[in-house]
Amino acid sequence: MNCLISEKHRKELLRFLLLKTAAVRSGVKPGELLRVQHCYKSRNSEGFNFCLYRADILETLKLNYLELRVEPESSLILFYHRETMARTLSDAQNLSLLSTLGYPAGCEMDDLLAFLRERFAVEKIPHEVGVFIGYPLKDVKGFMEKLPRTPVHRGDWTVFGDAAESLEKMSLYRKAEEFAGKILDVCEDLQTFFDLFVAHARDGKEAGI
Repeated sequence: MNCLISEKHRKELLRFLLLKTAAVRSGVKPGELLRVQHCYKSRNSEGFNFCLYRADILETLKLNYLELRVEPESSLILFYHRETMARTLSDAQNLSLLSTLGYPAGCEMDDLLAFLRERFAVEKIPHEVGVFIGYPLKDVKGFMEKLPRTPVHRGDWTVFGDAAESLEKMSLYRKAEEFAGKILDVCEDLQTFFDLFVAHARDGKEAGI
């Protein structure tokens, strides 16, 4: 297996993860839960095989992350934006829900993240993870309490109650992903992608290019 991967192949292999973590990278979303394969394989036009391994993936993405569950072929990983996650986990209503589930009171963000990892050790997907990945609290609670769902067109998650807040967040997250896709389509290397995307997020411009 040839592990000398060109920037072009690296970008192609990472494209899905770069798009799905775009809203986190921009700071509009606290976290994103993704399943990351331990090896992404590709073949170039000359027939050479390439493999991008998990350690290289995590280093290349340049995001804070927490491995919530490691399995033989893949891992469930929470990628997160520290400042946005800290604000999310300091919200009184979010903390109130987490406390009912046994999360320790008066703890810092890293302690709450560590407790989330413990929850993943005993549950397949703890429902409160929605708080950590930027879902409206009403939707997290509605799912946990099995309330009547609110039908929405092309919803990214299950909506409960008034759909306005949910649709606004979905739109915000999608714009970040769409903008990331436009940059990936025109940039030659990953460093250019990171520079352009971070500059956009810092300036607070409308998604677009």
